[in-house]
Amino acid sequence: MSKAPKDKQNLERDVHLRYCTQSGQSSIHGDTLYEVQTQESQSFAFHSGTGQGSTGKGPGTGKAVLYTPGCSMEILGEGLKVRDNNDKSQILSKIIKAQKGDIHIQAVNGDITLEARNINLIADGGDQGGEVNVSACRMFQVNTTGDIRLQAEKVMIDAKNTTNIVSKGFLELKSGFLMSASFADEAFGSMSQVLKAATTITPPTL
Repeated sequence: MSKAPKDKQNLERDVHLRYCTQSGQSSIHGDTLYEVQTQESQSFAFHSGTGQGSTGKGPGTGKAVLYTPGCSMEILGEGLKVRDNNDKSQILSKIIKAQKGDIHIQAVNGDITLEARNINLIADGGDQGGEVNVSACRMFQVNTTGDIRLQAEKVMIDAKNTTNIVSKGFLELKSGFLMSASFADEAFGSMSQVLKAATTITPPTL
């Protein structure tokens, strides 16, 4: 049985052959303002800002929740033009805009695939923000028939086991100052002491 909504108004439920509409029912998302349910358990509902993680105070904290036990699909943009390969102009067919808060996409027991002509990742946080973090448990692999380019103020590579750099063509390495030492040199060798005395550069800690 549903408990009374926080606004103390009556519950409503209108039942039809294959669907029903209702209002006022309490749920984890907040009190139901308007909800449509089907005979196969799909539902789309608007809830007040009284649900889990909400204080329930003030306007603008309501939720819209779509639930389906199967696939949710959107077909968009069929009437838009197809651009040439060199055309970088935007023709938008889908916009997700979060004025505040985060966007979380989670596939608990599945994969996430992004497929497009071009994919752009932009982290523009301002000040000290603007980070792109990628974590993988087993493998992080990049394949391309073109170039891979890294441009940064600092590039740090830390391998716990092995680092392999293989070039079947021309290999070019340039540096203003080059310091190379094995872990044995750092602990026992004299060369590392000479380098430490000759420079104030501190190797970065990863």
